[in-house]
Amino acid sequence: MAKPYQEGKTWSIRLRIKGQDIYLSGFASAAAALKAAVKQQHALENLGKPIGQGPWRTSVGQALQTYACERLPFLKGARQDADRINRFLRHLGLDLIRLRRPDPAASGNTPKTTYWKVELAPCPKKRAVPKGLHAHRNQQQRRTKNTDAHRAKLACTMMADVTAHQLQSLIDVMRQDGYGASSIALERAGLRSLFNHAQRSWSWPEPNRNPASGLIMPKIDNARDRVFSNAEWDRLIAALQESTNPYVAPALALLLQTTMRSSEVLLRALWQDVDWDRCILKLGDAKAGARDVPLSPPAIAVLRELQERAGEADPQARILPITYESLKAAWNRARDRAGLENANLHDLRHTGATRFALEFHGNLPVLKLITGHKTDVQLQRYVNVKVDDVVRLMHGRTLNENDAPAGLTAARLAELFKLEPETVAVGNTESPPDNVVQFDFKRRSA
Repeated sequence: MAKPYQEGKTWSIRLRIKGQDIYLSGFASAAAALKAAVKQQHALENLGKPIGQGPWRTSVGQALQTYACERLPFLKGARQDADRINRFLRHLGLDLIRLRRPDPAASGNTPKTTYWKVELAPCPKKRAVPKGLHAHRNQQQRRTKNTDAHRAKLACTMMADVTAHQLQSLIDVMRQDGYGASSIALERAGLRSLFNHAQRSWSWPEPNRNPASGLIMPKIDNARDRVFSNAEWDRLIAALQESTNPYVAPALALLLQTTMRSSEVLLRALWQDVDWDRCILKLGDAKAGARDVPLSPPAIAVLRELQERAGEADPQARILPITYESLKAAWNRARDRAGLENANLHDLRHTGATRFALEFHGNLPVLKLITGHKTDVQLQRYVNVKVDDVVRLMHGRTLNENDAPAGLTAARLAELFKLEPETVAVGNTESPPDNVVQFDFKRRSA
């Protein structure tokens, strides 16, 4: 065992254990330094040899880069994680994380749970700013100046030296700089995952307690209860007539009628996944895993119209070949033209869930199959029944059509697809024309 030595008014000690050079300092006495050294030696012997350079010679930035290469391939939402990690890497000039989807042609050699290929790209000396965004970027840098300074200091801190106080300071500064509670929570979650991974996978004994745990965090209050009425949906359909993208209207209709997440309907829904006989859309990889989405008669009608437009579509082709960014931009324009206030694209999921809750009288097992939620608590965030709905049920009052949660009817479907009203029929006919879209709206009274 090495001997402690005095540095100024404190004592220090240097060790080499299992190839790891360890420097401990700041002790009040030689005995205290020696005790810490013995404790460190026992910890390393119990955990085994640390991976890499160990927590004493690896900065937070370097650890984040290694962590990203090891863990991000298996995370569906890795793009956001990569963006947060790159903020730390830029301060050290380290290679940045770049993600790309695995090549489908080589999928035979790739595990099904691998969602991304992680690559390292040189960090540019100066970030390129798109034209027209210079003023916005400068304003953003001024607003987050203090947060960026704390990130820079944390990025170059050795993993073993990170303290809860240092991370709490980062959280507090982010609040002062105007970051939302959700953004702060995600920042903390990423750091907490890093330290957990270092301890479990790399056998790093320091820090012996996760410094990202037990912090004082702002309360997240992101619950929404916005439900669109039929009257608002009619205004939105009218506003969508100006959209030149033929996939915007059917995408919104499917989001409303299936309550699917936008990522499910845009990225994961393929023509081969539609089981027309069973009226089911088989999602092989949804947010919570594979699931079958029950398709209502209006949803089937929308898919039939899309199928007719696509002609002989490739079974492996996406049902809606439109990006989320394009859909979001079209939604924002239509929403503004329709004069819908406090309206988000994700509110269509709230609207669909609430409408089905009223139609099926709050049958939770049925509703969870429709929305894809695993627990009652998750589902109840999206079922936004109002007190007026309860009073109406108590008194047996009829729900006004304009005030009811938005849904598709034959007339709305015709307007949505810019069809002639007489070409859309409700229910079944004996010999319908080839261009007639059929569905049955025989629903129980809400």
